[in-house]
Amino acid sequence: MGEATRRERNPGLAKLCRADTLSIDKERRLFTRLRSVLAKELRSNGKRATNVRKRSADEAVEIRNRIVECNLRLVVSLAKHFSAPERPVEDLVSEATLPLIRCVESFDSRRGTRFSTYATRALMNWFARVHRLDARRRSRFSQGENWRDVPATEGRATASDRVMRSEALGRLSDCLARLSPREQVLVAERFGLTGDRSPRTFRELGARHGLSKERVRVITSEAISRLRQTFDEPAP
Repeated sequence: MGEATRRERNPGLAKLCRADTLSIDKERRLFTRLRSVLAKELRSNGKRATNVRKRSADEAVEIRNRIVECNLRLVVSLAKHFSAPERPVEDLVSEATLPLIRCVESFDSRRGTRFSTYATRALMNWFARVHRLDARRRSRFSQGENWRDVPATEGRATASDRVMRSEALGRLSDCLARLSPREQVLVAERFGLTGDRSPRTFRELGARHGLSKERVRVITSEAISRLRQTFDEPAP
């Protein structure tokens, strides 16, 4: 079955792949403009600094999103190699959006490398880690273990390991408490943090809460992004 035929049978993937791939010149111009806008944001000062920073930040987000949209075909292509019944392509693509954004933010077009080459390496590493973690969870589940009960080390956990793990879980609970009630429920159900410990897909969450799959994806992605930023803050 051809690529176009598969996309026709999956409207969600077809929607993700509708943006045209960037040419070399267009890609270079976008990244050059992105560097210029970010530099302008950093240099802004004085009475008009707030407005300048806001305009620069808005333009930077617009450029970043444009680059991301034009590279979703690449994400879809890579995700198909790692999909599984419990983690379909659509979910993988959605979760890989954040790593793709980080690639855009860290990429330096002045080195002469195409962004797709740079992003492919990073995304393949990310997909491979997700795949290994899923395989590890399936193995533990098949042995009657809770997939969340991953020890701090492969060998016997030391007292310091257990303390660090306890502190990390405590911080995670504090971070979750900062989300809105709806975000807390969606994130918890998405990753199996509820009573039945069963992770749910975006489609399942949408049907469960009367939302579209895309709306659930947006809400959870934004919530996870804020969770990551909050969790990375220095502990008080």
